[in-house]
Amino acid sequence: MPRARTSPPRSCVAATRVQEEQRVLVILPDGPECVYAFLGAIWAGAVPVLVSTFLAPPDYLPFLRETRARAVVTTEAVGAALGADLRAALLAVGPGRSGSLWRAIEECPPAPEPFSTHPDDPAFWLYSSGTTGAPKAVIHRHRDIVHAVAAYGRHVLDLRPDDRAYATSKLFFAYGLGASLYFPLAAGASAVLSPEPFSAARTWTVLAEERPTLFFAVPSVYRALLEQAPRHAPQAVAGLRRVVSAGEALPPALFHAWQARFGQEILDGLGSTEALHIFLSNRPGACTPGSPGRPVPGYDVRVVDEGGVPVAAGTPGGLLVRGDSIAAGYWQRAEATRRTFRGEWLATGDQVVENADGSFQLLGRTDDMLKVSGQWVSPPEVEGVVATVDGVRECAVIGAADNDGVTEVVACIVCTADDHDDLRARVEHACGALPRFKRPKRIVLLESLPRTATGKIQRSALRARLGGTR
Repeated sequence: MPRARTSPPRSCVAATRVQEEQRVLVILPDGPECVYAFLGAIWAGAVPVLVSTFLAPPDYLPFLRETRARAVVTTEAVGAALGADLRAALLAVGPGRSGSLWRAIEECPPAPEPFSTHPDDPAFWLYSSGTTGAPKAVIHRHRDIVHAVAAYGRHVLDLRPDDRAYATSKLFFAYGLGASLYFPLAAGASAVLSPEPFSAARTWTVLAEERPTLFFAVPSVYRALLEQAPRHAPQAVAGLRRVVSAGEALPPALFHAWQARFGQEILDGLGSTEALHIFLSNRPGACTPGSPGRPVPGYDVRVVDEGGVPVAAGTPGGLLVRGDSIAAGYWQRAEATRRTFRGEWLATGDQVVENADGSFQLLGRTDDMLKVSGQWVSPPEVEGVVATVDGVRECAVIGAADNDGVTEVVACIVCTADDHDDLRARVEHACGALPRFKRPKRIVLLESLPRTATGKIQRSALRARLGGTR
């Protein structure tokens, strides 16, 4: 990484009297300041903690208390809102290049060398997306980024110095941090950082003006881009050599629609905050729509039953992964750490099936699997059938109790069709191809599906709204 860009923040962090391994809370939109704060803290031997910028200022107080941060790098507005509750040193960013962070950068001399660390020392924290509960602080070590670059960066992205990366996921997400920061930096490439929240129009503008070669997004973004594609869209994406999707399963219909429109494959993959980045991925020229692909070199995976015993290919089970980017554990979550980090293996919480060709089929999150009539139902399987019906824009399948308290399959649909009765009839007809216990007993039409900041469907919110079970 260029020292001219990373060493000035190091001196500023040291000026706040933050010591090695102490936390620095970073609450900044994507931009140079966020990059300088993150890399500068690591340069100083401190531990940056990236936090979502989508929260209201008072909502940052729990993060401040949990991390015990000795310094906070944020906007002047958030710093002012923290007010008397802020016991840590503050480096603030104002409009333009104003604020105490930029003054410190200009006044402090650069440090010649980074703090000497061990590969297993804590390097940074990220927060999990919280789809199944409160977000958890995930502790990553210095070796983790190195491994992710050597694995996914080399074998899937094939990083090059002339690459230009652009991600709609922000830096405080594990997915966005790799896409917009350490992957391009490791190759001597460049990245496009956009501080604004996602909008299809804004993204098309960036694609047209910046002409990236690597593009990272989530399935809901690809859907919005297809629906709001301008006339110049083919030219805007013509230079892309890698188009990546992660965060949740990419529906086959979206894969085919993008390929038909732009002639490009979307490389769907599976990763997690705990694994740092993608460990299952499709490869260019060898994509299987509806599958997250095969293990990325540098990672081993297993499919196990409820007792942790490996199962044969073709048998559903829980997914375990191991590799040198796996986090050390969760901060102050001993029980969750024991459940998730099993020796050298990470239990991802995904239910999968290994196919005969070595690729995997994602059945859903373990917590989202439904047991109906004594048999397991995979929500993505049912959603895939519903999504084939014209007029269905989005679908999420959950379990909800009927009048007798028995779990039934419910399809929650966002539709574009005007005739709702006709749509219901066509959905029922399409689902007739499924075994009877997998067919939705109820079809609920909604204006939108609740999602996390990462774009994942919040099934727990749907269950709460509809009186769901599992």
